[in-house]
Amino acid sequence: MRKSKPTLIKAAKIIVIVGAILMISLSIMSIAGRILALPFYAPIGLTSGVYIFASLFGGILALILSRKVGGMIWTLIIIGIGIFGGGLGGLLVFIGGIIAIIARVS
Repeated sequence: MRKSKPTLIKAAKIIVIVGAILMISLSIMSIAGRILALPFYAPIGLTSGVYIFASLFGGILALILSRKVGGMIWTLIIIGIGIFGGGLGGLLVFIGGIIAIIARVS
């Protein structure tokens, strides 16, 4: 039973890394789409601009913190990033954090 704990933490790290990469890539594509569509549509609103850059910053932070998923405080921060980031990448970061908490507590 001792082997399953490191395996769950490794799985959580992989899920967090995939989610962070998705958050970063989707926010970069959103920024590029807004820039390319600028001549045809209204300029970017404050709310959507803040959301895009918050998701980009959260993805970068989750990617940096993915090495420290085993620690309780860092895992709680990663769960917060997943909730705040939103989207598919944020959901994966959140699920990876929950898996790491479960592996840590059990």
